[in-house]
Amino acid sequence: MRQKKKTRPDAPFPLVMVRWEDSARPIPAWQWIEDYDLPQTVSCLSVGFVIAETKDAIALAPNLGDLDQPKAQGCGIIRIPRRAIIQSWPL
Repeated sequence: MRQKKKTRPDAPFPLVMVRWEDSARPIPAWQWIEDYDLPQTVSCLSVGFVIAETKDAIALAPNLGDLDQPKAQGCGIIRIPRRAIIQSWPL
């Protein structure tokens, strides 16, 4: 039996995957400066719908809702500075 090719539903925003670089988590305790080891940056990979963009940043929403309404909703929105973006791919 042949399987039907699955098609992705239409979305009002482009879906992308973004590889970007973030800062490391702060160290919560006091420590001697001379004992400090510089941590590496954190490599991140985010997937979402591009709901807003400026020359300085993009905003991705991994979840969309109320798409049949005049105003859609987004949840889990992240703002990524363009300076932090290493690469991006349309999905």
